[in-house]
Amino acid sequence: MRLKNVLGMLKGKNRYETMENCSIASLFAGALILSLGIGLSALSPSRAPAVLAMLGAFISFVSTIAFIISWILKEYLVKPEIEAKE
Repeated sequence: MRLKNVLGMLKGKNRYETMENCSIASLFAGALILSLGIGLSALSPSRAPAVLAMLGAFISFVSTIAFIISWILKEYLVKPEIEAKE
């Protein structure tokens, strides 16, 4: 996959949905880094896997906060579309 394809998949209908999609992607990346750090700490008890796990936990936490903020912004700032009943 090319970077343009990945960025195109993150694009939403408006900037709040794009922010939501980016925070979801970074949440998965943080969870992957966290899992990698925990798995590597089982193999070697050095400092690097622990730092990797803490970095993954921090990325996941910040992404979750950004996701909640994007929900709140989308809820209160985006005007609802009136659907025509057919």
